[in-house]
Amino acid sequence: MKWLTNDQYVGYHSINDFRVHPLTATLIRKAFVHFYSLLKEHQYVNEEAIFIDGTKLEADANRYSFVWRKSIEKHEAKLNQEVATLYVELVKNEINSALQEDELQSSVGIEAMIQKTKEKLEQLNDEISEEPKIIPGGSPNKRKRRWVKKHLRKLSKDYLPRKHKYEEANKQFDGRNSYSKTDKDATFMCMKEDAMKNRTIKPGYNLQIATQNLFVLAYDLYPNPSDTRTLIPFLNSNDLFHEFNCIVADAGYGSEENYQHIIDDM
Repeated sequence: MKWLTNDQYVGYHSINDFRVHPLTATLIRKAFVHFYSLLKEHQYVNEEAIFIDGTKLEADANRYSFVWRKSIEKHEAKLNQEVATLYVELVKNEINSALQEDELQSSVGIEAMIQKTKEKLEQLNDEISEEPKIIPGGSPNKRKRRWVKKHLRKLSKDYLPRKHKYEEANKQFDGRNSYSKTDKDATFMCMKEDAMKNRTIKPGYNLQIATQNLFVLAYDLYPNPSDTRTLIPFLNSNDLFHEFNCIVADAGYGSEENYQHIIDDM
């Protein structure tokens, strides 16, 4: 940055604004294309082979901010059962939303239950307003209204927020088994550089690099810790790979799907 600005002072915010600008990623990729063309022109690289390998980079995120998919699935299944049980009770008390099983397992279904419960509450309020002030043994409608209010609070204050939380978590997973609350793109994975050799699980990214003659020709970051599942997206991310006769990677990338993709499409 000092070189780019002719040794003038550059503040943190200026550097960060440049780093996160949408055009920066495009500029970097174009720079790699020009870099490869320059290397090829001066015969530093050839078309024989390109070498791919990956490493894990720890994310700048709290290592205790994890969200695990199995935990979300367990708690969501419990919530779905509670909602289904309450739905049966509401139907018995003439609060019928006519929902299918798959609708009950979504926030849309819970919102429909809330709406029907509110309508029932309004109906009870109208009936109570027309009752005499004194009813021997108490008003059945008032007892029912208390029951309706209780379950309306449970639906709106407990079930619906929890369902929204679980649905948002499932969107964030996007095929992953975990993510960090403070960096939702990061996935918890074993880090190779752990000093105690105990392979601690930390939030991070899988950095994929393509090289030849020690020159980095392409790179990309993935939230998936498995190299096997990053190869095809990496190859599809850059037209550069089509210029090489051979793609070289270690056994961690080996799978029938990957081999078939290279044979058919590369």
